[in-house]
This record gives sequence, C-alpha cells and structure tokens, in this order.
Amino acid sequence: RGIAMVAPYAATLPGGLSADGYLDRRLRPLDAEHYSAAGLLPYRRKADTIELMLPKEKPWNSFTQGYDPLSWNLFGGKRVPRQERSVETTAVRCFLETVGQVDGAPDQEKLYGLMQKSFVVWYPMGKFALVIVEVPEDELDDFPKRYSDMKEQAGPDQEYRILPMGIKKWSKQIPEIGWVPASSILGEEAKSDVSDLLGSMLQITGFREFLDGSVDPEKALPERPPASMRMEEGNKGRGKDKGKGRGGQKGGGKMMDMKGGCYLGMKGAGMGPMGIMTAKGMAPAMMYAGAKGMPVMSPMIYPSFPQPTSAEMQRQMYGEQLYVLVQPMAPSPYLAQKITGMLLELPQNELIMNLTNQEELQRRVKEALEVLREDGVA
Repeated sequence: RGIAMVAPYAATLPGGLSADGYLDRRLRPLDAEHYSAAGLLPYRRKADTIELMLPKEKPWNSFTQGYDPLSWNLFGGKRVPRQERSVETTAVRCFLETVGQVDGAPDQEKLYGLMQKSFVVWYPMGKFALVIVEVPEDELDDFPKRYSDMKEQAGPDQEYRILPMGIKKWSKQIPEIGWVPASSILGEEAKSDVSDLLGSMLQITGFREFLDGSVDPEKALPERPPASMRMEEGNKGRGKDKGKGRGGQKGGGKMMDMKGGCYLGMKGAGMGPMGIMTAKGMAPAMMYAGAKGMPVMSPMIYPSFPQPTSAEMQRQMYGEQLYVLVQPMAPSPYLAQKITGMLLELPQNELIMNLTNQEELQRRVKEALEVLREDGVA
C-alpha cells in the first residue's frame, strides 16, 4: 500500500515503525501512533506545474551550535508528548507558529478543511510525517508578500534573546516564504538550495514522483476518511502561541530545547528516555539517592566516568543526567524536557553545579518554570 521508496512493510524500525519512506493517503497505524514530528506542505497547481509554499530558513545545527546556511525548508516541528495525538494537530500548530500573525493567515478550521483531501509522506530517519494539502489556485497567492510585510514591520530578526536565567533563547530564522516550483528543487544542482531535512525527503520515490508530475496521488491513492476536526487539549483555537514561532525542536531526533524553532535536526545520536539524547553505545549515566524519592546525582560521579570524546557527547551525557533530576520537580515530562534543554545552555561550571547541588538545581528549575509561564508554554 502506498507509493513507497521500497516495498511497503519490507523493513521496520524498533517498535514496528516503518523503515521505508512512502507516500500514502494516511500513515500506517504504528507510524501514526508513534511519530516524533510532523509538518505541513501547502501546494498548488499552476500552469500544469506544482508549486510548493516553503519557508526560507537558517536551520539550527546542534553539532556546530550555529545556524546552517539559508535554504528552503519545511514548515514542521516536534510533537508535544502526551498532548498531540495526530500528525494533523502537530502540523497545524507548527505552521501557525510561523505564519499565524500574518494578515489573512488561514486558521485551524481552514487548514483542517484543506486536509480532507490531503496525503502524507513518511520519513523514517526522523519519524517525521509531512501532511500535503492542496491550496486552491487563487488562494494565498500574495501570502509570501504579506509575510514579508509583517517581517519588515517587525524589524530585523534577533538570533537570540537572553532570558532572566542568563540563558540564550534562540529564534527561528525565516526571513521569507515563497511559492517555489517543484522542478526547481529536484535537480542535482538544487542540493545546496534545500535544507538537510527537505533534501532527504526528496529521495523518497513517491514524493519525487508527485513533485515531478509523473504520479497524481488523487488518482493513484485510495480515498481516506475525513480528517478529524478534534482539537487536542491545549491547542484549541490559535492559543497563546499565535504566530510567536516557538516550538520544541528542529530536525530529526534531538533533545527538545529553547532554540525557538519547531524542528531541529540531530544527526548520529540515539534517543534515551522521553526523547533525551544518548550517544551511540552510551548508557544513561545516573545515580540515585533516596531523599523522599528524589533522584540525586552523587558529587563524585564525574571522576568515575570516561571523558566524552567530544563536546557534543559530553552535552548528551549531561542531558541524560539532568533530565532524571529535573523530572520529579517539573509538572510534566514535556516541561522537564524544556527545562533540561534550557539548563544545558548554562556555562559548564554552573551546569555541573546543578548536577551536584540539589538546592541550586531547584532554584534553577523554579526560574525556568517562571520563564516558560511568561512565554505561555507552562
């Protein structure tokens, strides 16, 4: 079933998720239940060609701790654990976080309406689902111009702002959006013009065949049931985060932090409990003490560990340890992930102090929660 990169169901990831990329009317059941991130791709047919609405973005790269070059990317982001139960919900939220403040932006009801005839692409490496919706030819024609006007009125983007805790909060860098002919991103010469995420998804056979016009999913794929109009708790209407451009992560499979965008791409790291990163082959490093059931890190733990071979692996190890300590203090696992990501931005000496001093950690967690409440996240 579906227009796949290899034979459908030929291989699976741990947990039974599909290891093959495919295009279909709906995700396979386990993929739909356990996806990690989702995006929305509006498209239109114009003069016998397909045009895609894409953001031009400088994606955040956690390996280099900096932004990648400006390139065409996808509207998308990390799923909110325990709150978002469908790819449609995640896709709509992330789209509106980016463009929700633009004059004439489609609201949730409009986007869900467009999804009645949508189809989806599954990208296994990031457990990422891309919902593709057709926009009537005359609608949103001048939307890129309206987005540009909004950005001009708002002034230059700041790469980050300093939170009261002294932590950098990185902003999503999208100077423009545009209607992009699909043919312009399919050739070998276009590789430098697209993000790693989009470039990887363009290798999925069914997706490429749709973009080059050799397959019409409306005819090739069976009809799907109407998309659910149910809004999950905490995502009714456009909410507090309307157009603020905040979200959890960019890319495929890295720790949730305050990098400001929706989808952050981590390459090469595995995922530990609740989505916290672990270096390949590295077990979570944690110690427990029984003070009222609170896990506490031993001050002597660090000399007993081999030194990480890179700063990135060291950060992953600290993330594992911090999350175990933060989780009992946070109202939810989602907020524990957010707070952990914020604490990882601290200088290393302060970071280690949080790992070894429970009172200092409690103070930092309290400060982080106050910041998240001010931002409408907590």
